Amino acid sequence: MIRKIIAAAVLMASVACTKKVVETTISPAPGSVSSAQLAKPLDGPAGADSARGAVRSFLAAVRAQDLRGMSAVWGDSKKPYSEVIKRDELEKRLIVIQCLLGHDNWQFAEERARLVTGGRQEYLVNLQQKTLKGATKFTVVANPAGRWFVEDIDLAPLKDFCR
Repeated sequence: MIRKIIAAAVLMASVACTKKVVETTISPAPGSVSSAQLAKPLDGPAGADSARGAVRSFLAAVRAQDLRGMSAVWGDSKKPYSEVIKRDELEKRLIVIQCLLGHDNWQFAEERARLVTGGRQEYLVNLQQKTLKGATKFTVVANPAGRWFVEDIDLAPLKDFCR
């Protein structure tokens, strides 16, 4: 499922992003971490203490252009995706997600999460980037240790954010 989402995100970003590519290597934005830093172990446990905390941490990392911070709370009920996806592929996916979720402001659209199958919770989030506004869904899930991860993000409604 995650592969379909990322494939769709890459396709949307390639269509939506109008920046001219002059190199074949991906360089992190200023202030973000490099691929080598993504390989370093996290300072603390992966995931967040709460479902809402996972969304907050993920969006704070997006805003700070912190790929390592994004990877720390991006995963499923088994493990962070950084333990499943090769580092160069992980970096590419996170950069696409970062482009599509780039924002100036955000807020939860509803006070409570919507419950989804398998103990997952879905949060509706409103994002604003300059004059653009968009809404999307974050699906979060806990691992057996009670750490919460962003498992899925509906990126399709935010295709105009990556320009």
